Amino acid sequence: MKKILGIILIIIGFCLVVVIKIGPSRETSWLFKYGELIPILLGAAILIPGLVLYNKNR
Repeated sequence: MKKILGIILIIIGFCLVVVIKIGPSRETSWLFKYGELIPILLGAAILIPGLVLYNKNR
């Protein structure tokens, strides 16, 4: 179960990183309301625990 949760967190974090790299569009402009720092920190806060959970339960 923890491995699956880790994979889900990795996918969500990766999607956030891709959206940040592509830049704001009409659908994702709400992410960039306060700049790029908050989505970058949010992506890291989701991606890092996902990687840790996945590697621990490999």
